[in-house]
Amino acid sequence: MAEKKKKAVAKGKKPFGGRIKKWFVNIITELKRVIWPDKKKLRQSTMTVLLIIAISVVIILVFDTVVSFIMRTTGLYSTKEQPAESLPLPNDDNVRRESNEMGQMIQALGVRVFFEG
Repeated sequence: MAEKKKKAVAKGKKPFGGRIKKWFVNIITELKRVIWPDKKKLRQSTMTVLLIIAISVVIILVFDTVVSFIMRTTGLYSTKEQPAESLPLPNDDNVRRESNEMGQMIQALGVRVFFEG
Protein backbone atom coordinates (compact mmCIF):
# COMPACT_ATOMS: atom_id res chain seq x y z
CA MET A 1 0.00 0.00 0.00
CA ALA A 2 2.78 2.39 0.88
CA GLU A 3 4.48 1.55 -2.41
CA LYS A 4 1.44 2.74 -4.39
CA LYS A 5 1.50 6.10 -2.59
CA LYS A 6 5.21 6.46 -3.28
CA LYS A 7 4.65 5.67 -6.96
CA ALA A 8 1.79 8.17 -7.19
CA VAL A 9 3.88 10.89 -5.54
CA ALA A 10 6.80 10.01 -7.80
CA LYS A 11 4.58 10.40 -10.89
CA GLY A 12 3.40 13.82 -9.67
CA LYS A 13 -0.18 12.83 -8.81
CA LYS A 14 -1.75 14.46 -5.79
CA PRO A 15 -3.95 12.48 -3.41
CA PHE A 16 -7.66 12.28 -4.22
CA GLY A 17 -8.71 14.77 -1.53
CA GLY A 18 -6.23 17.35 -2.79
CA ARG A 19 -7.50 17.03 -6.36
CA ILE A 20 -11.13 17.50 -5.24
CA LYS A 21 -10.18 20.60 -3.22
CA LYS A 22 -8.32 22.07 -6.21
CA TRP A 23 -11.35 21.36 -8.44
CA PHE A 24 -13.68 23.31 -6.13
CA VAL A 25 -11.19 26.18 -5.83
CA ASN A 26 -11.02 26.37 -9.64
CA ILE A 27 -14.82 26.47 -9.88
CA ILE A 28 -15.04 29.33 -7.39
CA THR A 29 -12.37 31.37 -9.19
CA GLU A 30 -14.15 30.86 -12.53
CA LEU A 31 -17.47 31.98 -11.03
CA LYS A 32 -15.78 35.16 -9.77
CA ARG A 33 -14.67 35.93 -13.35
CA VAL A 34 -18.21 35.69 -14.74
CA ILE A 35 -19.83 38.98 -15.72
CA TRP A 36 -23.35 38.62 -14.37
CA PRO A 37 -26.14 40.48 -16.23
CA ASP A 38 -28.01 43.34 -14.60
CA LYS A 39 -31.77 43.15 -14.03
CA LYS A 40 -32.63 44.90 -17.29
CA LYS A 41 -30.51 42.58 -19.41
CA LEU A 42 -31.78 39.51 -17.50
CA ARG A 43 -35.42 40.54 -18.03
CA GLN A 44 -34.77 41.19 -21.74
CA SER A 45 -33.09 37.79 -22.23
CA THR A 46 -35.86 36.00 -20.35
CA MET A 47 -38.57 37.65 -22.45
CA THR A 48 -36.69 36.76 -25.64
CA VAL A 49 -36.51 33.10 -24.65
CA LEU A 50 -40.20 33.00 -23.68
CA LEU A 51 -41.19 34.67 -26.96
CA ILE A 52 -39.19 32.16 -29.01
CA ILE A 53 -40.80 29.28 -27.08
CA ALA A 54 -44.30 30.71 -27.69
CA ILE A 55 -43.63 31.14 -31.42
CA SER A 56 -42.29 27.57 -31.61
CA VAL A 57 -45.42 26.24 -29.87
CA VAL A 58 -47.68 28.06 -32.34
CA ILE A 59 -45.69 26.78 -35.36
CA ILE A 60 -45.81 23.17 -34.09
CA LEU A 61 -49.54 23.48 -33.30
CA VAL A 62 -50.32 24.77 -36.80
CA PHE A 63 -48.18 22.09 -38.44
CA ASP A 64 -49.78 19.32 -36.35
CA THR A 65 -53.29 20.58 -37.11
CA VAL A 66 -52.62 20.75 -40.87
CA VAL A 67 -51.08 17.26 -40.98
CA SER A 68 -53.94 15.80 -38.90
CA PHE A 69 -56.51 17.44 -41.18
CA ILE A 70 -54.79 16.06 -44.30
CA MET A 71 -54.56 12.56 -42.85
CA ARG A 72 -58.20 12.54 -41.75
CA THR A 73 -59.54 13.84 -45.07
CA THR A 74 -57.49 11.38 -47.13
CA GLY A 75 -58.55 8.47 -44.93
CA LEU A 76 -55.04 7.51 -43.85
CA TYR A 77 -55.97 8.06 -40.25
CA SER A 78 -59.38 7.80 -38.70
CA THR A 79 -60.42 8.58 -35.15
CA LYS A 80 -63.51 6.41 -35.53
CA GLU A 81 -63.25 2.94 -34.03
CA GLN A 82 -63.86 -0.04 -36.27
CA PRO A 83 -66.85 -2.13 -35.16
CA ALA A 84 -65.94 -5.57 -33.89
CA GLU A 85 -68.29 -7.28 -36.39
CA SER A 86 -66.23 -6.07 -39.36
CA LEU A 87 -63.17 -8.06 -38.28
CA PRO A 88 -63.25 -11.75 -39.28
CA LEU A 89 -62.91 -14.14 -36.40
CA PRO A 90 -60.56 -17.07 -36.97
CA ASN A 91 -62.22 -20.44 -36.89
CA ASP A 92 -60.44 -23.76 -36.39
CA ASP A 93 -60.21 -24.52 -40.14
CA ASN A 94 -58.48 -21.20 -40.90
CA VAL A 95 -56.05 -21.62 -38.02
CA ARG A 96 -55.18 -25.19 -39.07
CA ARG A 97 -54.72 -24.16 -42.71
CA GLU A 98 -52.49 -21.21 -41.78
CA SER A 99 -50.38 -23.30 -39.41
CA ASN A 100 -50.07 -26.02 -42.09
CA GLU A 101 -48.97 -23.41 -44.67
CA MET A 102 -46.45 -22.03 -42.19
CA GLY A 103 -45.16 -25.53 -41.53
CA GLN A 104 -44.73 -26.13 -45.26
CA MET A 105 -42.81 -22.87 -45.65
CA ILE A 106 -40.54 -23.78 -42.75
CA GLN A 107 -39.94 -27.26 -44.21
CA ALA A 108 -39.14 -25.69 -47.59
CA LEU A 109 -36.38 -23.74 -45.88
CA GLY A 110 -34.96 -26.96 -44.45
CA VAL A 111 -35.69 -26.14 -40.83
CA ARG A 112 -37.39 -28.51 -38.45
CA VAL A 113 -39.50 -26.85 -35.80
CA PHE A 114 -41.73 -28.61 -33.32
CA PHE A 115 -44.57 -26.70 -31.74
CA GLU A 116 -46.15 -27.87 -28.56
CA GLY A 117 -49.37 -26.63 -27.23
